[in-house]
Amino acid sequence: MKQTAFADIADYMDLLLDAICVVDKSNTFRYVSPGAKRVFGYSPHEMVGRSMFDFVHPDDKNTTGQVAEKVNTGDEVLHFENRYIRKDGSTAHILWSARWSDRDQMRVGVARDVTKQKQLEAEREELIKRLEQMALTDALTGLPNRVLFYDRVKTATARAQRDGVEIGLLYLDLDHFKHINDTYGHATGDSLLKAAGERILGAIRATDSAARIGGDEFVVLVDAIDTPNALSAVAEKICHAMSKPLKLPHGEEHITASIGTARWPENGSTIEELLQYADHAMYRAKRSGGNRVAT
Repeated sequence: MKQTAFADIADYMDLLLDAICVVDKSNTFRYVSPGAKRVFGYSPHEMVGRSMFDFVHPDDKNTTGQVAEKVNTGDEVLHFENRYIRKDGSTAHILWSARWSDRDQMRVGVARDVTKQKQLEAEREELIKRLEQMALTDALTGLPNRVLFYDRVKTATARAQRDGVEIGLLYLDLDHFKHINDTYGHATGDSLLKAAGERILGAIRATDSAARIGGDEFVVLVDAIDTPNALSAVAEKICHAMSKPLKLPHGEEHITASIGTARWPENGSTIEELLQYADHAMYRAKRSGGNRVAT
C-alpha cells in the first residue's frame, strides 16, 4: 500500500468505535487512536506519554501486568478483559486483543468498550436469580417452597445414607389460624404467617431448613439427628418460640402450633412417606388440644 493511501486511511481513524493503542515495554502509551475518547473518556493527547496503569482499575493492575508480559514475549492475546477508570470516574469494562510488533518493539492492542454488554449481562443474571427465587420460595414469608424443600430433603437423605445418620421432619400447623384470619382479615393473617416463619427460623439450627408448603402449614428438615432427643428438642423449641405474644394491628395474639415429627428411615424412606407420617402425628397433637408435639 502506498504511503499516501495509508495517510488517507489514517484520516478516518476517528470513525473507529474501538481504540487502537500502541504501548512500549515500560507500559507507556506511545499512540492512541481518536476512538479513545469514546472508550476511555480521555483524548489521545491526554493518554500518550502516560503509563497505562494510570488508567487501569486498581483491582485489575496485577492481572493486566501479567497479560502485558505475555504479549511482550510474543504471545498473541485475544479476548482479555479488564477495567479502566474513565475521566469522569466511572468504570469501563474493556475487551482487548493485542500482539507484539517486533519491528516497532511495541505492543499493539485494540480496545473495545463492553460496559453496556456487561451491565446487560449483570441485569440478566439478576433477573434469572429473581425468577429462580420466585420459583423456589414462598412469596409471603420468603421461606423455601415445596419444590426447594423437597430438593433439600433429597440431598439430606442421600447424605444421611452415606454418613449413616438419621434426619427428621417436622410438620407444623398453626392453631386457630382460620379463626384469626376470618375475624380480622387476610392482612392480619398474612402478618401472622410472616411472624410464624420468622419464629420458626429463629428456633431451628443453622443446619436445618424450614419451608411453607401452603396455608398455615410449615415443615422443617432437621438434619443429622445425633441424639435420641434431638428431633423433639427442636420441635419443643419451636413450640416455645411460637407461643410468645405477637403484636398485631388489632391487638396482641398468642400463636401456638401443633407439630408432628417423623424420622428417616424409621418412619419412611421417601419424602412423601415422611410427610404423611409427620402430618398424621401433627393431627394427633391438634386433637389433643394443640400447642404440643406428637411423634
